[in-house]
Amino acid sequence: MDNQNLFSKLSTSSESKIKSNEASRVLDKDILDKYVIKDMNDWTGVDADLIITDPPFGIEFSGKNGNYHRNVNNVVDGYVEWKVPEYGEKIQQLLDCIKTNLKENGQALIFSGWNNSNIIHDRIIRFSGLTLRGKMYWTYNFAPVCRRKTSHNVYEIYWVTKGYNWTFNNRCTTHHCQQGEPNLSTLNFKRDYKVNMPKYPTRLPFKLLQCLLEHFSKKSDLVFDPLCGSGMVGVVSHMFDRNFIMGDLNKNGKVVFKHLLDYYLNKNGLTQDINTNA
Repeated sequence: MDNQNLFSKLSTSSESKIKSNEASRVLDKDILDKYVIKDMNDWTGVDADLIITDPPFGIEFSGKNGNYHRNVNNVVDGYVEWKVPEYGEKIQQLLDCIKTNLKENGQALIFSGWNNSNIIHDRIIRFSGLTLRGKMYWTYNFAPVCRRKTSHNVYEIYWVTKGYNWTFNNRCTTHHCQQGEPNLSTLNFKRDYKVNMPKYPTRLPFKLLQCLLEHFSKKSDLVFDPLCGSGMVGVVSHMFDRNFIMGDLNKNGKVVFKHLLDYYLNKNGLTQDINTNA
């Protein structure tokens, strides 16, 4: 099946899901309730199949930097950066949260910028109960502040497991797997910008998360994000028939999550994203 037919099939499936819904409006509250205002250290017993999380990078990021391709007036307040001196301890707490809430044979994908990735790597290697299986790289379409230095438009993704019988599917339905044999070492996905919507300071693109979910989970699996921010992990999980639960301390993140749900569930945003190859 070629790209166009595959994307058309995916779009049609999503449109059917949307149109069958009077339910989408009824489901909104149920879906919103899966975004919990909660500290990552307070989670227990989630029993997730897959954890995807993008923690603060510890780079004194204000959340409203003007060098990003967006109107800063649309960016919500409340982003909490992790301070550099405490970064190692925060990563330790995150790993404790992952181990506590991941089921046996579950796995986690942890995003990192380059600045403090050495700390994440070191903490994972020395952490008892989780095993580092590899690292992937997400390359995207811009890098801020690169007039006087080389651009760095790469995120690192640490893949860790709890046990030995984890889920891995060799193919996904994104363009990544339609251009030859899939290579998960490097994932090339553009950032997808949403115009005239409330924005969270950080947000992972839909298609990148789609790719990861389809490779590392099955339908009906439970996906967890203890540092969910915009809630994008939940949005994509829901759209691809995964269960999810997630949390963050920033109440404004839930506002962004609600708008993203409306965009994808009720305004056919998935089809728009596919057609623009964002």
